[in-house]
Amino acid sequence: MSSILAIDSGNSNIKWGLYSDNQWLKQGNVFYKNVSILENEFIKLSQPTFVIISHVARDETKNQINNLVSHWSTKPQWLCASRFRCSVINGYTNPSQLGSDRWAALIAAWEIEKKPCLVISTGTAVTIDVLSKSGKFLGGVILPGFHLMTKSLLAGTHLASIELGSYEDFPVNTDNAIQTGILHCILGAIDRMYNLLLSNANLVSANCIISGGNASLLIPFFKLPIKVINNLVLEGLIIVANDALKNSESNFLL
Repeated sequence: MSSILAIDSGNSNIKWGLYSDNQWLKQGNVFYKNVSILENEFIKLSQPTFVIISHVARDETKNQINNLVSHWSTKPQWLCASRFRCSVINGYTNPSQLGSDRWAALIAAWEIEKKPCLVISTGTAVTIDVLSKSGKFLGGVILPGFHLMTKSLLAGTHLASIELGSYEDFPVNTDNAIQTGILHCILGAIDRMYNLLLSNANLVSANCIISGGNASLLIPFFKLPIKVINNLVLEGLIIVANDALKNSESNFLL
């Protein structure tokens, strides 16, 4: 039975999953500094038929992952965004400049929706990307995530420390003011991109596909149509891998 090992190597975490017979057999998630832990996980796995990897961060981590999968004879395929893949058109001026994680997420979102939508990732950074009715990635925005915004305040002000606050309509302490302000920044950007999508596509409504480690912080405040998809990048990697296996392609990846 064929199997696919998908690895999503992001800025902070490395998520992975083994997929076979239309289902996930196993999934895991480690902080990037603990990448060596994966050796104990991977050594228990039978050799996968296909290994596909999205990597967007440091070269050191890429080398570590490459070493971990090298004990299999299966050559790993490192995803790179292209002009077109799996019915999605990449509207970036330089298609390869688009992060492989965003590309995989867009492919997964289109497979889910097949219509205009926002694709939102809430990790170290927040990305808000737009898919058109034809499956074209029109573009998107990148902004700092919760932790990066908090760190920037600590680095650029005289605040001695920042504790995790709570949302208030009218915050009456500093920690809540910061947490509420960050929520407003991210939710406001989502609202703005959503309205631009509706205007561009002449729609009255569209779904927001949201994924990422900090999605749970945003979801209680969402007032837009939403679908929460865990590990959207991994889902996209599987779609790309299955497409490659079906078409006997192996050279479109880096």
